[in-house]
Amino acid sequence: MKTSADVKQPQESFSMRICLPLATLLLASSLVAACGGHRGPERREPAPVDPAKMEQMYYEFVARWDYNEDGVASCDDMALQRSRLFRLLDTDKDGFLSTGEYRYAQFEDKSFMFYDFLRVDKNSSGTITIEELNEVPHSQFQAADKDHDCTISREEAMMALRDSRAGTWGSREDSPDGERGGRGGRGGPPGGNRGPGGGDSPF
Repeated sequence: MKTSADVKQPQESFSMRICLPLATLLLASSLVAACGGHRGPERREPAPVDPAKMEQMYYEFVARWDYNEDGVASCDDMALQRSRLFRLLDTDKDGFLSTGEYRYAQFEDKSFMFYDFLRVDKNSSGTITIEELNEVPHSQFQAADKDHDCTISREEAMMALRDSRAGTWGSREDSPDGERGGRGGRGGPPGGNRGPGGGDSPF
């Protein structure tokens, strides 16, 4: 014989089966509404740069690296920069860089901070040649040359300038907002703007 408790239990079970999915559905819909209603700050497109101003900014940028003065910043300029740097570091003028001479390279060009002597001395001769020095990539030029075609285009120059102002590109020594080339910063060779050999730096 069924009691009132036996009859009531299935009814409660049925109502719970209805209410739980309904509550879940309501909770999910409220979360979706909350997420849809909360939108982050709208991104604003950067104001367009006047073409004449862009042209001026480009030439100012190029002038920092245009060592052969052909109006373009290219890999040829980087090779010339490396050649000048080699002559600056080679204080005994024997055509090779010893460990003592090479240690000043990082003060003239930040690219060398992560290239110790043994890494650059590919043939383990105990000295570094101009060819070996040239194989060290110019970090800031490579960062600006997005398509790796050995030439800094106007678009690439604008991107590098933007990243420079945001603090995400390069360092002051080689950036468009700093001086051309390295000058031997803190901890570098004595003599301020003079190279390790005491002569005026070509940079």
